[in-house]
Amino acid sequence: MNIEWLHSFAEAAKQKSFSKAAKANNLSQPALSKHIRNLENNLDIELFHRTSTGIELTEAGERFYTRITPVISELTAIHQELQQFCRTNPIAIGSLPSLATYYLPSRIKGLRLLGRPLTLMIQNTSSELLQSLQEGRLDAVFVEALNTRESLWSCELFTEPYYAVFPLDHRFKSKKTVELAELCEEPLIAHQAPCDTRKHIIEQMASLGYKPNIISEVAFGDFIFGAVTAGMGITIVPELMAKNIGHLELFALPIDNFGRKRTVSLVARNNKLGSKLYQFLSGID
Repeated sequence: MNIEWLHSFAEAAKQKSFSKAAKANNLSQPALSKHIRNLENNLDIELFHRTSTGIELTEAGERFYTRITPVISELTAIHQELQQFCRTNPIAIGSLPSLATYYLPSRIKGLRLLGRPLTLMIQNTSSELLQSLQEGRLDAVFVEALNTRESLWSCELFTEPYYAVFPLDHRFKSKKTVELAELCEEPLIAHQAPCDTRKHIIEQMASLGYKPNIISEVAFGDFIFGAVTAGMGITIVPELMAKNIGHLELFALPIDNFGRKRTVSLVARNNKLGSKLYQFLSGID
């Protein structure tokens, strides 16, 4: 039973005229008459007597009007309540730590989408973020490009290489680039598992027949750069992180033959939200 049919019925009963009811509901008279016919067919009863002077409720119509009027009022109140809830309920955005630190802050500062504020949740891997999205805990996520369900909207944002980060006194200081094979036996500081970048490092070094020499693990964030600055070892990070170490006593080199780049995508539960968020990000750029 369609709520629009009910509104058309109630207004027609109140106005005792299809033409006046149509005007009050901002409909054409044929459209309102169709609503009434659909409702009568659905209920399998006649709601109005059509007369030469207008319309009158049948006995069944009178009973239906009495019962349905408070229901319509309650449905209207529920609709208004839900609209208010949507306006104040934040849109939940999920992100990988590196994107939340270096990519998103300037782009989502003060942002309201579809009249709603944003909240940001950080998770360590793209698979965790996509699971949260699919389970409804998040509305949109910034992740490494992965195969996603067809029901999810997605758009590629950018692709970036991986860099090796060294303390200033490292023997590679004069180099412009570095080969992955040159890093396989270096003392490596890695983020704690689970971590997308850590996984890629292990996979790429394994393809050369090496196991990474992980000598220390740190939590997500800039802690990893502090460990490298202290001379504990080197690290490997996406370009986005490597380009934000100018204030530290470190240097970064692109890895020539790291077998993959990081492709970052925006994934959303629906096209409307995803498109709006992408348009805003594109405008910032």
